[in-house]
Amino acid sequence: YTKQWKDIDPKVMQGLSMAIDRETITKTVLNNTRKPAKSFTPPQVKGNQDLDTEVFDYNPDEAKKLIKEGGGVPDNKIFIQYNTDGGHKEWVTAVCESIRNATGVECLGDAKPDFPTDLEARDNDEVKSFYRGGWVADYPLNVNFMRELYGTTAEANNGRFSDKEVDGLFKKGDNAATLEESIKFYQEAEEALVEKMPAIPLWTYQINGGHGKDVDNVKVDFHGDFEVTEVTVK
Repeated sequence: YTKQWKDIDPKVMQGLSMAIDRETITKTVLNNTRKPAKSFTPPQVKGNQDLDTEVFDYNPDEAKKLIKEGGGVPDNKIFIQYNTDGGHKEWVTAVCESIRNATGVECLGDAKPDFPTDLEARDNDEVKSFYRGGWVADYPLNVNFMRELYGTTAEANNGRFSDKEVDGLFKKGDNAATLEESIKFYQEAEEALVEKMPAIPLWTYQINGGHGKDVDNVKVDFHGDFEVTEVTVK
């Protein structure tokens, strides 16, 4: 919604995505607690798919090419808003350094003292360019990672993304006769999102946990929590 990004060519966003070395950042800065994203949905949810795209791969040459083809980053400078009470400074700094080194685009963190202040800036349309977003599934379907974030009237759509094609596919998915049909329409919507790039997916959480040798049937749900009621004693 800012003047900087109004009517921006999606190629610029795709280029910035390809300027982020997710593999290195997740292994080093994040100590393998995250896994590089390959889509707009995490692998744990039903409907996650192989999007057959390179926009999530680190490729500095292609990144610079796409940004140039898209008309460049306005002012050649971006900010990433984040809350300092969530342990985000290190990876935001790493992402900015990756973008700067790969493309020459200046990138700076825009720190907010806490999460409520961060949310307030989003709600009041005060985000300078990018903001850090995080989403935890309400239910394990691809639907939950798209409609609530990219639907025109969605409450969590803080980027104010609005697209008739995407909204139309969301509506078809919501009105589908079966769950499988609904998932398929949302998969089509996700393919459209790759072309429009309303956001830059970075990574998904890895599960950090373990169990003793005297228990069995230990499972983890889609939230990353242990299903304690299913655990059995050997």
